[in-house]
Amino acid sequence: MKRRSFLQKAAVGTSAYAGTNLFGYAMPNAEAFSSGGGIGIEEGLYLLEQGKEKNSMPEIRPEIKNNPRAVFLIETNVEARRSPEGFFSEAQEQIEETAKSIAGRIFVKGAKKGGSTLILPNLTWVPDVVNYPTCGTNTSHDFIIGFAQGLAALDNSNTITMARGSNVVDHRKSGLYAKLDSIELKLIEAKYLEFSHYTKNELNWHRVPGDPQVWKNIPTNRPIGDKDNLFINMPKFKTHNLGLTTLSIKNRQGGVPSGYGHYCNRWEVMEHLCRKSYQIDFDRDFIKNYYQNVESAFLKHRASGFKHYDYEQLYPIYEKKGGWEAFRKIKNDGKAIEEFMSDIKGPLMWDEQWSQRAIDSAKAITPDINIVEGIIGRDGSGFHTGRDELCNIVIVGIGTTEVDAVGTYIMGHDPLEIPYLRIAKERGLGENNLDKIDIYRIKDNDIIPLKNLSEIKRYSLGVNLHSWDETGERLFW
Repeated sequence: MKRRSFLQKAAVGTSAYAGTNLFGYAMPNAEAFSSGGGIGIEEGLYLLEQGKEKNSMPEIRPEIKNNPRAVFLIETNVEARRSPEGFFSEAQEQIEETAKSIAGRIFVKGAKKGGSTLILPNLTWVPDVVNYPTCGTNTSHDFIIGFAQGLAALDNSNTITMARGSNVVDHRKSGLYAKLDSIELKLIEAKYLEFSHYTKNELNWHRVPGDPQVWKNIPTNRPIGDKDNLFINMPKFKTHNLGLTTLSIKNRQGGVPSGYGHYCNRWEVMEHLCRKSYQIDFDRDFIKNYYQNVESAFLKHRASGFKHYDYEQLYPIYEKKGGWEAFRKIKNDGKAIEEFMSDIKGPLMWDEQWSQRAIDSAKAITPDINIVEGIIGRDGSGFHTGRDELCNIVIVGIGTTEVDAVGTYIMGHDPLEIPYLRIAKERGLGENNLDKIDIYRIKDNDIIPLKNLSEIKRYSLGVNLHSWDETGERLFW
């Protein structure tokens, strides 16, 4: 099916559905029915090419660029009351204005002409009950457009944004299109139904450097990876039932195409899904012994005392069933896998696989800068279970492990305990010990070294581990 025909058919189906819930939280106002909509990757690339001639590329502020392992905190002053539904609705205009200002504190006007800028936010699927413009499950719509306007003030006129984890229905119902339309910022809808729907021109490929553990080659949706593209990674400040803290490392998933981008597939079904359902080139792009790599790393980390590891105590059941020697014989047989796992009810080695895959990805895909929007944060599952908190923080840095370590600390967790951060340091991706990270405040336009961690205000954003549903318990690391 041709790309444009595919998108047109998808649009007809989703627009018919979009009006079915007029009175829930998902319909904040009539603006949700904007005339806007996303575009395909090729359309986006065409528009960016047309815009290069008049564009000026912004430059990362020298104090940030020259300190790639430092982390910079911007404390914001948004004031808003929590609505009866749990949202900080009054924050919208303030967030937009704040983001405009913040762009000018991170970037300066550059002398280089041409190129393009991509803002990659955390936009994920959420149920109607929290599909709201200020909900802490997604990077704030207002922050995205405010930041784009701040870049435009620096003559950066060729900016686009992208989503792969969410869908057209969510974007329309949450009012995202209306916001983007207000400044004519285009959204690349990169969530195609199958990997085969992407054209070669729509992807860039990245080889995992060093010693990859799960996969060797990772595709990204263009313009990520284009030599003349400024890649701004803009995750949300929230927890997640598998990723634990959703920050700059996890947000790369949103730039990876369907099929390859499903990092959250469970250990026992990943190869089967990749070969049978996603129909991707598993032998070319994944490590031959990735199962053994994940299992040996899991056993090492369990023995070293990773907190909450094998939380459901599933590995002993797996061992009793014959472990790897039994599983390897049926790993590509869907029915046999289902039967083998029938009494292993839960996420077998799930955290280890996700962490190793995420670190492979983080080593291969390198944003120019990470900007964590934490004006509104969220605890819980990363989806609908949880509570929004007004946190008033934006975290900036080039080093992804360092940014995520500081963000994790502010969320109320110990970055020395979080598995993916421990693994990131183990594999040479960066530092998760805050005593070894230079932290600065950007106040107005001044950069001030942080003297003591006690100066940082912390929050209690707990994790609803491995479940989308309310368990009545929040875990902390």
